[in-house]
Amino acid sequence: MTDRYRIAMAYQACEVADLARSAVTLTNPAEAVPQAERVLAAAQQLLAAATHLAQQQPPTDRLQLFAYEHPEEAAADITDWLAADHARGEGRDPSPSTHS
Repeated sequence: MTDRYRIAMAYQACEVADLARSAVTLTNPAEAVPQAERVLAAAQQLLAAATHLAQQQPPTDRLQLFAYEHPEEAAADITDWLAADHARGEGRDPSPSTHS
């Protein structure tokens, strides 16, 4: 059962990373605060996911709940996300991710 919680937390961590990456590439200064707020909200959800993992309680957030209820699909999404992130780190054009 712990794997479901860990997958939900990892799924949320991918969301935080995607939002943070978007914040880095902003070109309009007026978008900085709203994007930072989205990153912060996602990070707070990551903290909630960690708390659910520690307490072995099912998640309540929509994104985490999807990962908890569909661990195989979520794990595949995370694998795709990690491969794309690795490709970006190596300067390659990553294939489209299935992470939603």
